Amino acid sequence: MDIYYFGCKLCFLFWQCQSTLNPVFHNEKLLATHFFSIILLCASASIGHCQTTITFNNQVFKIDTLYPKTGNNGLSFPWEITYGPDDSLWVTEAHGYRIWKINPGDKGSRMVLDLNSLKNFNYYKPKVGSTNVIAPQGGLEGLAIHSLFNSGKPYIYVVLVYYINGVSGEPDIVSDSGTLSTNNNLCNGSSNDGHPCFYKSKVLRYTYDFASGTLGSMQVMLDGLDGSNDHNSGRLKISPTGAESDGNYYLYYTIGDMGAGQFNNASRINNAQDKDIYEGKVLRLNTEPDGDVPNVFDPYNEWIPNNNPFANSSTAYTNAVFSYGHRNSQGLVWANVNSNWLLYNSEHGDKSDDEVNIIEAGKNYGWPKVAGMCDDNYNDTDANSNNDYLANKLVHNEHDFCAAYNVREPLFSFFNVEGIDVPSSGANNFTWPTIAPSSIDYYDKTAIPGWNNSLLVTSLKLGMYRLKLKPDGMSVDSTSTPQIIDTIAYLHGYRIRDIAIAPTGDTLFLAIDSTGSTSGPTGGFSGVTTNVTNAGFILRMVYIHTLPLDDSQPFVPKQVKQTTILVYPNPVSKYLHVLTMQGTHKPLLASLYDMSGNTVLQESTNQDSFVIDVSNLITGVYVLKLSNGYGVNISTEKIIVR
Repeated sequence: MDIYYFGCKLCFLFWQCQSTLNPVFHNEKLLATHFFSIILLCASASIGHCQTTITFNNQVFKIDTLYPKTGNNGLSFPWEITYGPDDSLWVTEAHGYRIWKINPGDKGSRMVLDLNSLKNFNYYKPKVGSTNVIAPQGGLEGLAIHSLFNSGKPYIYVVLVYYINGVSGEPDIVSDSGTLSTNNNLCNGSSNDGHPCFYKSKVLRYTYDFASGTLGSMQVMLDGLDGSNDHNSGRLKISPTGAESDGNYYLYYTIGDMGAGQFNNASRINNAQDKDIYEGKVLRLNTEPDGDVPNVFDPYNEWIPNNNPFANSSTAYTNAVFSYGHRNSQGLVWANVNSNWLLYNSEHGDKSDDEVNIIEAGKNYGWPKVAGMCDDNYNDTDANSNNDYLANKLVHNEHDFCAAYNVREPLFSFFNVEGIDVPSSGANNFTWPTIAPSSIDYYDKTAIPGWNNSLLVTSLKLGMYRLKLKPDGMSVDSTSTPQIIDTIAYLHGYRIRDIAIAPTGDTLFLAIDSTGSTSGPTGGFSGVTTNVTNAGFILRMVYIHTLPLDDSQPFVPKQVKQTTILVYPNPVSKYLHVLTMQGTHKPLLASLYDMSGNTVLQESTNQDSFVIDVSNLITGVYVLKLSNGYGVNISTEKIIVR
């Protein structure tokens, strides 16, 4: 797909607008039509707060900045954005440890709670003693609003990482080879001081005071939860009215596997399959205490539903685990599909196989013995050593584990690669076949044609994907897009943390991350930050109209700037996947050349994403050139065939 950035040669004011919002055109048909309207919109807007039209899949949207109202300072890692029953957007600020309410219409905003006093570390001046440390991934994470918020249950639920373990004495890391005593400030034997990875998290309930507009009366629902510098997950969702068979309301909470088995948590044991330990799970809690008497073995049992599927193997008390075998699930949403309530999650894969699941009571979702489908693309029997282990655990055979442990396969797996093409951990993580799914929502409106009954999955790498579901909601409708592997893409180039949908259905609200690293804590383990578009902003995206199919022929550009072609895996042995943005003028022509300049393979396609079979090529280095329908080269990549 061709992307146009209009720069400072047009006018200085327009440059100020585009440098912040980066107007991107995903359909050449709008270039001439909207050229002058964009300049006029910018001229009437505050600096850095221009609004612009943008086209995805033949549909036109307007995007502008909801927060900040003026200036260019966004929030410090907005994490949760929820459209509340009071017609306000409730937003958590992960590193700022503050809860905000934002008016989705007039852009008014105010802070309703500051939780900084609850934690024992500082994101902005992080220290352990006199030593600088790197703070944990996440922070103040999920927020959920009781379904009866306006009907006598004015409760707000939040989860946060709040405590950094001491630099010595605890914890002891139990590895496969024995017990390793560790200094938390030198986590996993790091040679650089200031790299802790052991924290604590807790779930809290607050009561909203409508008169003062503040949150108070804090109650601790679950404390002493393990936390980490990686994979805390932290999404919260409350069951809607009618979703539960017993008529109650429950709080669902995704807690990650703590990054166990990778990076500087490499020696940390992965507990996602251990139903006694609250790591790598979806937990289910009461939204109100049920009258059970707390005791030394179960201090929070009044918040744990007695009809949860598992009991602790030592105490026999029912625990909070609802499902298990999860890696890092940052997306959770309820959906009413054909009068049937379903709970969906989106979950980060490792080096491939990001997942969308239907969460069911008591089910095992496979991690760390399965990534994505039970298809054996992770195994120790092929020639690729990169797919032998998940979370530092030998996989051996996914299919056998699924059969033996009743694993529930995902309804969809992004970029489900062949085992021989799983990349190494040392490869650039942007080239991994993953999207890094950060949240999920369900679109049940009619305002945007064709979107009804779709899952919206936001990405920390590639913007947002829309998965059109079949009528029963149990699978993706592969006829809705040319190739099911890439679904329907939007907003490539943005690092989106969360999304909310207005009740009218014509408006989406997007929380944009403040900096970017697609693996490990935001900014990476080295503390290096990566700039992102609209850092910390809340964007408002409004549907305008759908273009007619017989729209005028677009003009042919002289130059094209292409920034988001994804080619993977590389090196490749069998199938080379090429992902372009939807809307690229067709047909696409892919040409593969050897190092002597000879054409060894050439394919033409009308699909935005496609696969090239290179299995018949000899081992060596090749050059892939991709041209659009105008004959303009939009990408040149060096490809290694092994």
